[in-house]
Amino acid sequence: SSGINAEWPLRPGFEGNKLTFALDVQNTLYTQFQYCKDHKSDLSYIPVSSVSSETLSWQYFLKVKPRDIALQMTKIDFDKFVKIKLCEILKYVKAPSETTSPNLCACVDHFNSVSYWASSLVLERETKEDRQRVYRRLLTVMEHLIKLNNFSSSFALFAALSRSSVRRIINLSSKQEKILNSAQDLMDSSESYKNLRTALKSVKPPLIPYLAICIADLYFLLLGNPDKLENGEINFTKRFTTYTFMNVVRTSQRIPYDIQPNDNIINFFNNFNSYMEEEEMWKRSEEIKPRKKKKVPTATLR
Repeated sequence: SSGINAEWPLRPGFEGNKLTFALDVQNTLYTQFQYCKDHKSDLSYIPVSSVSSETLSWQYFLKVKPRDIALQMTKIDFDKFVKIKLCEILKYVKAPSETTSPNLCACVDHFNSVSYWASSLVLERETKEDRQRVYRRLLTVMEHLIKLNNFSSSFALFAALSRSSVRRIINLSSKQEKILNSAQDLMDSSESYKNLRTALKSVKPPLIPYLAICIADLYFLLLGNPDKLENGEINFTKRFTTYTFMNVVRTSQRIPYDIQPNDNIINFFNNFNSYMEEEEMWKRSEEIKPRKKKKVPTATLR
C-alpha cells in the first residue's frame, strides 16, 4: 500500500504569525490535555491472565527484549487509536469532553500516562546503576517505536527521557547521546514540526500519528477561518483542508498492525497508571542530585 500523501499545513491564514508552533500547541492544548488527565477514561486494555508479582517488578522490564516492549506498546496504542471516530476530533477541538470524545480523550490521557510512567520508572530506582540501565532500555525501546512508525509513544518516551528532572541525573555515552539527538531532530517543534510531518508523509502504514499536530492544526483551521467568504459563498477551501487533515487519521486507521498480545508484558505496564506527578519528580530528582547552592556575595566595609 502507498504512503500517506496528505499534508497538514500549519494554520491556513496565519502564515505570518511569528508565534512558534510549539507555544501554540502548549497554549491551546494544555487545558484539553489536563481535562482528559483529570477525567480518566475506562477504555483500558485488560489482559486475560492474572497479574503476577514478577511481571509487575521493574526488573522484569530489563529482562524483556526492547522490541517486544515496543511491539506491545504499539498494539495498545493502535487498539486505542483505531476506536477514535472522526467526529470526536472535530468535537474535541471545539470543546474537549469525555462525553463527546471518549476515545480521543483516552488516547490523550494514555500519551500523558506513558510519558509520566517512563520518567517515573527511571526516578524511582534507588541506585545510579539501576537508573542508568532503565534509562538506556527506554532509549532503545523508543528507537524500536520509531522504526514501527509509532509516532505517539515514541514521542511520549522522548518527552519522558528529555524531561529536565530526569535528564539532569543521567550520564549518556556518545552513542546514546546520538540516539537521543536523532530523536530530537525528528520531533523538533521548529517550523511546525517539519521533520515529523515529513516522516508521516513518507512512511507506509501501519502507523500511529502524533495526534497533537492534528488537533492543533484543526484548532487553528476551524477557529481561524470563516465558514463563509465575504461574498457569502461557502468557504470550500476550509472544508477541503479539513477533509485533508481528517483523511490522514482515517487512512492511518485502515491498516492495522499484526501484533499478538503478550499478557506478561501488558501486565507489567499495568495500564501505565503508576507514576509520579511533575512536582514529585523534581523532589525525587533533587534528592538524587541536590542543586548546587549559589554563593551569595557578602559586602565588606572599608
